[in-house]
Amino acid sequence: MKRSVGALGILGLLCAVSLPAANAAALLTDNFSTDKLLKDPLTYVQGFGTAQATAKAAGDTTAVPFYIHDGYLSSLSPDGTYRSSDGTGNDEIAALDPSVDPDPHFPYVMLFGDPKLADVAMQLRIYSIDQNTGSLGLILRATPKAKPTDPDSWYEFQYVTSGGTAGDVDGTNEGLTTDQVTSGIVPVTATPTLRILKVVNNKWKVLAETDFNKSKDHIPEINLAGVDHDSSGGGDADNPTGAVFRFVAKGNVLQAFAALPGKPFIKYLETTDDELKAGKLGIMHTQYDPAFLDLLVEDAPTTP
Repeated sequence: MKRSVGALGILGLLCAVSLPAANAAALLTDNFSTDKLLKDPLTYVQGFGTAQATAKAAGDTTAVPFYIHDGYLSSLSPDGTYRSSDGTGNDEIAALDPSVDPDPHFPYVMLFGDPKLADVAMQLRIYSIDQNTGSLGLILRATPKAKPTDPDSWYEFQYVTSGGTAGDVDGTNEGLTTDQVTSGIVPVTATPTLRILKVVNNKWKVLAETDFNKSKDHIPEINLAGVDHDSSGGGDADNPTGAVFRFVAKGNVLQAFAALPGKPFIKYLETTDDELKAGKLGIMHTQYDPAFLDLLVEDAPTTP
């Protein structure tokens, strides 16, 4: 794979360990105990519009709206408040711009890492803080951005839970960005749904898809009321566990995996595409309030 050692240095590059060829070399690990990833010069954050711009104009140099709290990475809610892991507001209030009524379909995007990364695997443990519907995604091979109006180009492993019922298209386009709707991406008809998507210059395409009704394997239900959100099931916000999601790009092959903590990964999707060769890593979500934990980035393994 292609990578720049210097560019990933402050993100915890682990290059001193020589692993057998059949194994993957770890490039980046982060337990989000600090905000080093947010402050890294290679990290780009896109928030929910003018509220982010207002905060930065006022001298706030943090990577609004993403923040680190209690060992997880998350983002501000649209009303400009931080959320704690139990789904409630806390003392860390960011009154960015109460006058702003952000577009509910506006994407929260964070890109990081070396833009030369090509054959990599990225995984995170994820759960919903306080919502049942929306979408979140893991991003590979993203074209770098300098401002929110720069076009989106990347591959995305997307997890969607919808407010609609199985068999019915949710007319609210829940979990879709405005660009996805414009590109003809349709709302999901079963919850959860997994997709591998490609976006090039804001034009989206579904490359592979499965859902709760089609998959022979159980897809983790990590929304607040989902059976896999916590150890007891049913949305115990004080004891979330979630699931681990893994996205792999190797050559023109894209693979999407998920696993419950401590369980083997299941490969849910595999597809091929030749358009995007390398790029940054990232995460995103729309109409959701996810917590991201236990980041691992490594060389794509020689075998799945």
